[in-house]
Amino acid sequence: MSFQLAELQRQFNTLVRIGTVHSVNYQNNTARVAFGTVVTDYLPWLTTRAAGNRTYDSLEVDEQVFVITPPGQALGVIVGVLNQTKFPAPEHSSEIQKTVYKDGSVISYDRAAHVLTADIKGDVNVLATGNIQAEAQKDISAKAGAAVSVDAGTSATITAPTITLNGQTIINGSLSQGGGSNGGNASFKGTLHTTGDITTDSDVKAHVSLNSHTHSCREGRTQSPG
Repeated sequence: MSFQLAELQRQFNTLVRIGTVHSVNYQNNTARVAFGTVVTDYLPWLTTRAAGNRTYDSLEVDEQVFVITPPGQALGVIVGVLNQTKFPAPEHSSEIQKTVYKDGSVISYDRAAHVLTADIKGDVNVLATGNIQAEAQKDISAKAGAAVSVDAGTSATITAPTITLNGQTIINGSLSQGGGSNGGNASFKGTLHTTGDITTDSDVKAHVSLNSHTHSCREGRTQSPG
C-alpha cells in the first residue's frame, strides 16, 4: 500500500471517534479524550453560541463524547456528548425536555402537560434592570418555610375584592383608611387599644351617643358635653 493510501486510510479511521473525557482544562475550555489507552492532547469542545450571544456548559471527566478530526488537522473537535450506562438519560419521553444537575436540582418542561418545573436545591436569584412581571390566568401562590420580605422603593399596592391577613399584624407607621365602595367603614371584632388619643370629626357611639350623653356634675347640675 502506498503512503498516500495509508495516510488516507488513517485519516478516514480517525475522522469520527467515540471516547471518554480524560481531563478538562476549564481555563481554556478544552479537554483530553481517551480512546482506550490512547489519550489525545487538549481539544476544544463545541458550544451553542459564541459571538454576540455566548453560552457555556463545560464537559466533565468520564463523559462519553463524539470527536471529529477534519482531514489535514492533527487534532480534532469535541462535537457532542453521548449517554452511557454509567450516566443514562434523565428522561425517556418525546414530550419532556429535562436537565438534571449534579447537586440534584432539576429543570424540566412537559409540553404535553404544559408544566414547567424548576426544583432548585439552593438559592434562586433573579436580577433585572427593568420591570419584572408575573401574570397567571389562575392562581399564584408563594410559600416560605421561614420569612417573606418585600422591600419597595416607593410604594406597594395590592388590589383584590377581598384581602385577608391571617396572624398577628404589626404596622410600623401610620394607618390610613381611604374609603372605597364600602363607604370607608372599618370593623374590628376584637379589642382596639391605643396608647394615644382617639379623635373623630363625627360622632362617637358606645351603645349611646357620647356627644348627646348627659351626666351629673358635682354641684348636682346636668351638663351635656359640647
